[in-house]
Amino acid sequence: MTEPIQALLLGAGSRGYDVFARWALEHPESLKFVAVADPDPGKRQRMMEEHGIPLNHAFANWQDALNANLPIQAVVNALPDHLHEESATRVMQKGYHQLLEKPITNNLSGAVRIAEAAEASGKVLMLAYVLRYTPFFSTIHDVVQSGQLGEVTHFEWSENVSSIHYSHSFVRGNWSNTEKSSPMILAKCSHDLDQLSWILPKRIKHLSSFGSLLHFREENKPEGAPKRCLDGCPAAETCAFHAAKIYLTEYVSWPVNVISTDMSLDGRIKALQEGPYGVCVYQSDNDVVDHQVVMFELAGGGSGTLAMHGHSGEEGRYVRIDGTKATLRAVFTDRKQEIWLEPHTFETSYLTGGHQIPIQAPSGTAGMGHGGGDDGVCQAFVQAVQNGTIEPTSQYLESQYLAFAIEEARNQRSMVNMEEFRERAAVRALQV
Repeated sequence: MTEPIQALLLGAGSRGYDVFARWALEHPESLKFVAVADPDPGKRQRMMEEHGIPLNHAFANWQDALNANLPIQAVVNALPDHLHEESATRVMQKGYHQLLEKPITNNLSGAVRIAEAAEASGKVLMLAYVLRYTPFFSTIHDVVQSGQLGEVTHFEWSENVSSIHYSHSFVRGNWSNTEKSSPMILAKCSHDLDQLSWILPKRIKHLSSFGSLLHFREENKPEGAPKRCLDGCPAAETCAFHAAKIYLTEYVSWPVNVISTDMSLDGRIKALQEGPYGVCVYQSDNDVVDHQVVMFELAGGGSGTLAMHGHSGEEGRYVRIDGTKATLRAVFTDRKQEIWLEPHTFETSYLTGGHQIPIQAPSGTAGMGHGGGDDGVCQAFVQAVQNGTIEPTSQYLESQYLAFAIEEARNQRSMVNMEEFRERAAVRALQV
């Protein structure tokens, strides 16, 4: 019987604790966390208690953990985006396999350098682009790559972020401010950009983009609203984003469990009184866009769009890919996951009374979030480490290239040539 992989967890927050650490507890034969690093003593304590981690293997910072020469084979890196470059590079230099939370990092030159460090190390570096490991998106990938659609002529990809999710993560949360974290197109849509680079048979040649922060601005705050919701807001009854309505109910799963390790009512009230999740959504420091559209030209012909916004009632993605032979449509939400194929024939379009052919994705893994992708990426990482499967890290870079090219296009109101942009990025990475 294969022994479980001994691992260090860097960052015991929402993804680190609720996804990767939870998976390890459910699969003790595959992965065991023997050490943890997190600046929050409460998060370290719960990891020690639940995973049997000794006190001398619990660290307040990731540097001390990596300098401790722990008896580990792998590192699961769930630190904040801006810490990825230094920490991930150091992990690879230490000779550990690494599962790195997406995105690679919050700057393009750093992403290139991480990829180079991984290639030089000869160890597994897997990015947690979990949609690759879902039966749903794997099915879309296989249909498109098989040629059933013919030549791809156009695609429409829509990322609809629920307004509550947006307010939690991108107004009050860790990804609210570009300087402190990542631009919205990278923080939220790196999954989508990874999917486009993985699914489409053609690379993207040119792109342009428009977007802005439309709603969550101070001029839109209710009259008389205080800085913090619990300080007597006159709009408490009517504002959908009042912190008490989101964080002080009987519901204590995500996103509520992010605000504190103490889920008692008093613990949550204290978190709202002192932390960012109690701040009025119209008076925070957020500057990331709440709506954005990207237009693409494909190499060899074809076009497409990516639309993202934070004002949806239902969280989910809508996909349409048109080819010369058929059209694929797909809906991926918490409530519904459906894929249809529409052949471009007279019979299916006019004579059958309904031309959508359902495609059933394999049942696959569905035990965790993102349609089974969280479970899938953990399984894939363990298998890669056990089998010594080293895949080119460059496969993950295209989503990073696209995200930063999109931001350049949006900020400069320009069209970006992707071939030239990739070359510029490679040169900048060498200059630092």
